[in-house]
Amino acid sequence: MRGIQAMTLMLSMLLLAGCGIGAGTEGAYTVYCRAVLDTAEGSDAVYAISADAEGESDERIARMLLEQMMEAPGEACESPLPEGTRILELSIDDGLAVVDLSEEYAGLSGMDLTVADACITLTLCQLPTVERVSVLAEGEPLPYRERESMTVSDVLLSQMDEEVRTLRARLFFLDPESGALTAESRSLQLYEGQTKAEVVLEALLQGPEDPNLTAVLPENTSVLSTRVEEGVCYVNFSKEFLENMPQSMQQQENVIYSVVKSLCSISDIQAVQISVEGTSAGYYGGVDISVPLS
Repeated sequence: MRGIQAMTLMLSMLLLAGCGIGAGTEGAYTVYCRAVLDTAEGSDAVYAISADAEGESDERIARMLLEQMMEAPGEACESPLPEGTRILELSIDDGLAVVDLSEEYAGLSGMDLTVADACITLTLCQLPTVERVSVLAEGEPLPYRERESMTVSDVLLSQMDEEVRTLRARLFFLDPESGALTAESRSLQLYEGQTKAEVVLEALLQGPEDPNLTAVLPENTSVLSTRVEEGVCYVNFSKEFLENMPQSMQQQENVIYSVVKSLCSISDIQAVQISVEGTSAGYYGGVDISVPLS
């Protein structure tokens, strides 16, 4: 989540000013792009560039701003959108800007998707008729996005972003001696902008602190997204979750229930629905994961 923190620092003056984003003078706007940073810094950030756009409607201006975003030049910034992305449709109605992009956008996930969504939202919310933004790909919402429409407040975090909070959780790892999943109580660092589920899953992937326990999640697995709705945590894993699946039924159950039990140790999660690359896998070997598990 360091990318979000870097983005926050670059935009903190907007928060200090106590106001939303707006065009300074008629025709003068800001386009937000992905910053090109020294890789040693290890983080992503948003870079603001000046832009001119005029038109007979805010829809036309919005389209012009996004086109300039796609063509972001120079060594300091680049387009947050995948190469080849096209604007299929753009409408503004009752404060909501709906941007329908071509299929390339659906290939984004994780931090890349977060940064792209933030750039589009910050850019379009300058327009007086836009309060929130919804981004589609080929007319469909992305299954791994936490929210379907975004406001400036959703992507501009407070300057307290570096403040660490503590999350108490029970993480379940394998005890090789007994062959059973065993809970390890942990205090996890939770930064502003991180979800509880993300922090728990990241800790599961990193493995136990107790040398007598072992991690069970498949090698090279990553978490593409998480969201919680009505007590159900929807977890979207990368393809390695399936590709590196263990062979035995017991090992497969250990993988699934390491995730389920660990997430359900959080007070606001009662069940877990697992998908892979945005699609329900149906079965994980011999384990039915087509429905939420608890």
